Amino acid sequence: MGYHIAIMADSTSRWAEALREISGRLEEMPAEEGYPAYLPSRLSQFYERTGAYETLNGREGSVTVIGAVSPQGSDFSEPVTQNTRRFVRCFWGLDKSLAYARHYPAINWTMSYSEYLDDLAHFYETEVDAKFNEYRTEISALLKEEQSLMDIVRLIGSDVLPDDQKLVIEIARLIRVGFLQQNAYHAEDTYVPLNKQFRMMELILHVYRRTKELLAEHVALDAIRNSGVMELVIKVKYDIPNRQLERFDALTQQIDGMLDQLRTQKKEVL
Repeated sequence: MGYHIAIMADSTSRWAEALREISGRLEEMPAEEGYPAYLPSRLSQFYERTGAYETLNGREGSVTVIGAVSPQGSDFSEPVTQNTRRFVRCFWGLDKSLAYARHYPAINWTMSYSEYLDDLAHFYETEVDAKFNEYRTEISALLKEEQSLMDIVRLIGSDVLPDDQKLVIEIARLIRVGFLQQNAYHAEDTYVPLNKQFRMMELILHVYRRTKELLAEHVALDAIRNSGVMELVIKVKYDIPNRQLERFDALTQQIDGMLDQLRTQKKEVL
């Protein structure tokens, strides 16, 4: 009929448990954790129905399947999760710690992935901006670096880190709170178009580069924190409406002025 259909399957783990029980009653040979040996093929038969199609009457349609897997104890190594990840190209890992911290959507950015990035790269470059993929890669690298730094912080504290690594943790906080965290009850943050997402990434990386230059000129990180620049970046998703992206230019100039003032103050002290 030429429709674009999205199906939410909740939860394939319960379906797999029923499959395991039926297989046991039929006295079939069990595989890992008692699941039948044909579990992977049954999962693949379900997910292989997705895709874009041209119907018999010439119309175009598509089927998108979003399958929810709920492993016991959040054990992602169990057979249903592992076999599901074999057949899907996008995985969102929900994190209980993020949910308890009121960080929504509670999607863990380190374990989640998408294999559609190469397929969508041309779309992002032509429809949004040529630097969209570059900025996304840089944002992801900062989040990964923060994770490794936080392992050190949990062991021996943050005081032992140099200022440039402390800055990475601070910028990663901007990314987590100011970009990844979303308020579904806010008029502007419920839905954010790709053009605004790009400008937000651009602003965060601009602040990172400017503050990194200030640290190289021996401006204290505490002075940068106390300047109020970080709070301006965090609130940008609320303060700038989705249809007034030209206000990003004025905000960037304001932030540059605040950072330049820190440099001037440092020189006056010297």
